[in-house]
Amino acid sequence: MHRPSRTLPTAVGVEVGPGVRAARWLLVALVWLRALSLAASDRTDLSDGANRRAAFKVEDFSLPDSEGKTHELYRQTQDRAVVLIFTTTGCPIVQKSIPKIRELRDEFGPKGVVFWLVNSNVADDSAGIREEAGEFKIDLPILMDRSQSVARQLNAKRTAEAVCIQSGSWTVAYRGAIDDQYGYGTEKKRASHEYLRNALKNLLAGKKITPARTDFKGCLIQFEPVSAGETK
Repeated sequence: MHRPSRTLPTAVGVEVGPGVRAARWLLVALVWLRALSLAASDRTDLSDGANRRAAFKVEDFSLPDSEGKTHELYRQTQDRAVVLIFTTTGCPIVQKSIPKIRELRDEFGPKGVVFWLVNSNVADDSAGIREEAGEFKIDLPILMDRSQSVARQLNAKRTAEAVCIQSGSWTVAYRGAIDDQYGYGTEKKRASHEYLRNALKNLLAGKKITPARTDFKGCLIQFEPVSAGETK
């Protein structure tokens, strides 16, 4: 008596053996694994993108400048933005950048942008800072971050970094290089990319800032050990 085959028919009626069925199941499994991998990758990319877009809010601070005048971040409510540029006495990149910092101040100051230099080097005293300010014609406030609290809050590691803070939301809109003219042992005749100027133009125009973060060159900020009773 003839017994019907137990193998599954294909769409065209061709019998399929166990080896072919196993190969098919393996192929289906590989396709599903690939799909799951791509989906996980997409979720990771979206998560990373969301994290990058998450604005960093700067907590309020109040610092005296080298002339004794106090400056408080959250009091700048009538301005559009506050630009902090980290500095220290003797940093050649900052010294060479002073003319362009003044130019940016003169261009954007009337439009509601405040420029502060921030000295977080505890070894620099007000007398030495004033002396260098006179030598390099620095007519911007130089804030004395003697506790290094501002540098720590912003995770500032080197001088010559600019941090643009949008007033009201107090979030960082841009941070990085002023431009790409100066580096260690290198100097271009002129900058190819004016990062800070472009960031400020876009900020004031309500446009997206691209890039919102750039690499920069500067002198290392030497941090003092934090005692047990202090907060980082």
